[in-house]
Amino acid sequence: MKKILSILFLVTVFVAGASAQQLEKLFEKYMEDERFNYVYQKKPSTLDRWSDMAGNLDVMILDKSTTSLGRQMLTLNSADKSLDESFTREVDNALKADKYEQISIVRNGKNRVETYEKTTDKGIAKVSFIKNPGNIMVTLNLYAPRK
Repeated sequence: MKKILSILFLVTVFVAGASAQQLEKLFEKYMEDERFNYVYQKKPSTLDRWSDMAGNLDVMILDKSTTSLGRQMLTLNSADKSLDESFTREVDNALKADKYEQISIVRNGKNRVETYEKTTDKGIAKVSFIKNPGNIMVTLNLYAPRK
């Protein structure tokens, strides 16, 4: 009986861990694909942090509570509409699987920008998902509490 419970516990932990990192797996999957531009930045500068805060001066001046753990960006470079649609579906599914909360939507015609956020025990993950016809981009910014 102890073996069965131990196995069930390990399977549960594995499934929870596997589903909790779908977005990171998406970056790993496409980072070497020639149809995508991939950018990784270990420690963004202060100016990059300010742009993450969308120009909110109060936050830029007062928020010293987190430190950046880096950012990743994937941009699809393909005129293939089916690839556009499948990549968009993959990102949407990864965000749902990782339990990101949608915090804003901006739409202008067919152009759309969605922002997501998730707080974990390690810090905060922020995602911008830009859906423009012929230009799909996803960015992932990771922050940890400042010690």
